[in-house]
Amino acid sequence: MPATPVYHYTNLATNEQIASLLPPDHPEMICLQTGTHVPETKYGLLGILAAIFWFPLGIGICLLDRRVRCTRCGLMIDEGICR
Repeated sequence: MPATPVYHYTNLATNEQIASLLPPDHPEMICLQTGTHVPETKYGLLGILAAIFWFPLGIGICLLDRRVRCTRCGLMIDEGICR
């Protein structure tokens, strides 16, 4: 049985040493190595409707009903309060 390779990384944000089974070209490891995610924001239907009907208070509700996900690795950065 061949040995499983273990890769060693340094988290740029915390300078922490990390050992992982994921290769360097895996999307999660690319985000770890660069120290940044590629955020994509999506707003929920409830927030958009609130922004339209209850302007200007609805703008705040719309901002609370947003979901931010990394397009590269798929990590959910912020789920908002309305799930």
